[in-house]
Amino acid sequence: MISYEEVGMLLGLAAARDQRTVGDADNLAWHADLNAAGVTLAVAEQALTRFYAKDMASLEPDQRRRVTTPDIIGIARKIRAERVADFIYEPPPGDEDPHYLRRLRGQLEATANGVRPAVPERTAIESGTKRDVTALLGQVGRSVPGEPGEEPPAEVEKVRRPGPLGVECPTCQAAIGRPCKAGEFGGNRRPRELRNPHAARGRVARGEPASLDAPEEIERRRAASLAHLARLAAEQEIPDAEIVEDAS
Repeated sequence: MISYEEVGMLLGLAAARDQRTVGDADNLAWHADLNAAGVTLAVAEQALTRFYAKDMASLEPDQRRRVTTPDIIGIARKIRAERVADFIYEPPPGDEDPHYLRRLRGQLEATANGVRPAVPERTAIESGTKRDVTALLGQVGRSVPGEPGEEPPAEVEKVRRPGPLGVECPTCQAAIGRPCKAGEFGGNRRPRELRNPHAARGRVARGEPASLDAPEEIERRRAASLAHLARLAAEQEIPDAEIVEDAS
């Protein structure tokens, strides 16, 4: 939400650039439009600056005009889209993420509003007591099994369906809500998190088989189909009748 006071400040910045006269009706109209579009003050200020410093600066003086709320809303949407273009989801500590959808929406909104960077900073692993890092990495992304016959929590069931992160990855065994990984490194290096999930994970999320048939298997099936068609064609051929003349 953007308050009336913030709208008044925004209109004051616009008036300083285009020498407009601002009244109560302007304040009410801008307040209604910007709140209907969900534009925050910070994004609106950036949109206003871009309008005059970029869009209007490239025009001749007689072609320039005053900014309106549709201008602010349109530029604000572009700014938000640019910010989330390289968005990377930051999961919570641990192997499970039962509130994945809620966290995803919150992080996307914070990134679009400029509160959170698109690519969060990763803290380096500090040196300390020597530990078996290889053994620890072997447990990353593995789900903790429950009791036999135990039903999964309702929250987990809700996030199994939407998108590839709603299922466990059959390629790298990344848990639900966790990004896919690539590489198994020794020493103090961790497996690299992938921006895009593995293709097999996407197929499983769509209800398809995890793996595709190998080229050899496809060729074997093709050859078998051709052989079957050849046998059918041979069975349908009618041999020429032989005419046998009786000896008279």
